[in-house]
Amino acid sequence: QLDPEEMMRTLPPKPEPPSNDDCCLSGCEFCVWDLYDEDMREYQKHASAIRDAFEAQDRPVPACLRPESLRDAVDPTMRAFLDMEREMAIKIQQAADENPDDT
Repeated sequence: QLDPEEMMRTLPPKPEPPSNDDCCLSGCEFCVWDLYDEDMREYQKHASAIRDAFEAQDRPVPACLRPESLRDAVDPTMRAFLDMEREMAIKIQQAADENPDDT
């Protein structure tokens, strides 16, 4: 069985959202917001696995692993925009995968 305390040592620092000056608003393929979103999702996944290990052993869950601590600090409007952008990118990729001759 995994030791949650040992797992805590592998948790990277929580990603910081980009500042308003970090994004050029030109629609870059790999926007700093996309990179932050990917990093945050990976962090949340890792932290959730550690939280599950604490809970499986009926041990107190550290505050940094509780759901309210795992939320990102992005404005809800920006979060909705980022989610929409990600969904559109997935649909575009799926369409390209289904019709490779159309590119």
